[in-house]
Amino acid sequence: MAYRWRSRELTLPVTMAAFLTVSGCGVLGGPGAVSSQGASPTRPSPSVASAGISPAEEVTSLAKEGWFGPTGPLHARVEMRGVERLGDRSVLRFTVTSLEDEARHTGNSFGTAAGDLTSYRIPLIDPVGGKVYHPLSDRVGTLGSKPGYYQPGVRYETVVYYPPIPADVRTVTAITAGTAGEFTGVPVVDGTGSGDPLSPTPAPGSTPAPGTTVSWPVREPAGQITSSVQDLYGITEGAEKTTTASGGDETVGLRTDVLFAFDSDRLTARARAVLDDVAKETREKADPGKPPILIEGHTDGKGTHAYNMALSLRRAEAVRKELQARLGGAYRYRATGKGETEPVAREGGADDEKARAKNRRVEISYQIKQRTGGSTASGAAETHAAETTAVGGRPAPFHADDGEPVASRTYTRQPSGQRLRMDVKPFYRDGAYLVAVFDIVNLGPGNLGAGTGYGGDIAYIGGWYTAFSVVDPASRTVYRAVRMGPDDPRGPDDYVDPGWATFNVKPGTGNRGFFYVPAPPPGVTSVTFDAGPFGTFDDVPVR
Repeated sequence: MAYRWRSRELTLPVTMAAFLTVSGCGVLGGPGAVSSQGASPTRPSPSVASAGISPAEEVTSLAKEGWFGPTGPLHARVEMRGVERLGDRSVLRFTVTSLEDEARHTGNSFGTAAGDLTSYRIPLIDPVGGKVYHPLSDRVGTLGSKPGYYQPGVRYETVVYYPPIPADVRTVTAITAGTAGEFTGVPVVDGTGSGDPLSPTPAPGSTPAPGTTVSWPVREPAGQITSSVQDLYGITEGAEKTTTASGGDETVGLRTDVLFAFDSDRLTARARAVLDDVAKETREKADPGKPPILIEGHTDGKGTHAYNMALSLRRAEAVRKELQARLGGAYRYRATGKGETEPVAREGGADDEKARAKNRRVEISYQIKQRTGGSTASGAAETHAAETTAVGGRPAPFHADDGEPVASRTYTRQPSGQRLRMDVKPFYRDGAYLVAVFDIVNLGPGNLGAGTGYGGDIAYIGGWYTAFSVVDPASRTVYRAVRMGPDDPRGPDDYVDPGWATFNVKPGTGNRGFFYVPAPPPGVTSVTFDAGPFGTFDDVPVR
């Protein structure tokens, strides 16, 4: 899935090219790769050591083995070394060791975007602040190391450049496109170097030997540089409303079947109690200094366009009047009608009435009040730590072992008759989010299609597992996949998942899958996993 750079884009002058210059030449890491002979795989990371962390303090085990890349996946060991803050940018450092028997060129094997075949497009997630940092890019692609042929047993030092990461962020989660998936607990430190790879000796005309360390050439920008930082949006569904929230804004979608009788714009008695709760939440969260509170009415696809537009506007106005009566004049309001033009569920299928009910809604959107922290770095760190507790947990440490399956179920695809088995692993918390983890094994007959995924309805198009969800069995709240950035009504959205679902396709092989959802309350120790065609798994433990 191709990621699009949307929110908080910043164009930087081409003079930033200076920090990307690297010595050496060659074509995609073949004879012109940069080599460091005799380096030990267990030596302290020089990038982290240069930032003032001693070898005793350094985390040396942020490594996973897996298959990476959607086309001809590379079997490799990846070790995350850390992220350095270097003033105008941040630098992710990691190493890749090919476990193949022969040289392989797999292009963008580790990034979660297609079409950028000479780089590593790896999103960095701040699970406490609710942000995603995308690599710096230009018109060609991602800025940083320029990969090429991976020689067997060679350890490739790799760098990717990102926007500046705030001083209060201590760890991030790196999202790779592969069966290793997410790398939680990647340390973020203040750096002092240039950001270039630390093995600068060129080896023109040579093929690196197994056991050596090689750094790829670094690609310089061609023109303007684009920087992108997006909010993460958590989506929860209840019996009366759906809430889509980030650190900056929130949208509450109310079911109009609860608010109004059929074909009516008069609020029901039940609606007034619902709006009492919505007004209380709005008063607590909405920032009156960032107007307006937007109220949008939506209908299903029945009826004429003109009729639906008029009905949706009248319903939005009815909700606006009730909210304004409860909240008073401290806020500004705007009501609009969208009719049937922005559905969230596909009508006309087997669940037509259920889809139409989802589409009949009134959405209330507002900007969220921002918390203020201390003016110093330590004060910011304390504020960030306090918010961590408030949203339900601290960032996860490095998560290397998924544990044993807690449940398994087989699903037969039609009309092929191909059987797939899902092995559900314990879920775990990462900051404000819950990580759902599972393996999907192809039992045959036949190879699995390279693009096989489990996408959801119109509201959740773009993710590989958005047909799945997590349910709190006590409250019956449904937690949906976490989205990167605001909803794009024109096309697919991006979600916190591997960016691809199928890396191994042959019978007898499997693929590890994962996706992020908003974390349930801290006291929830087990959840129900709705895995779409695989069925429902009860009592999945939360670690």
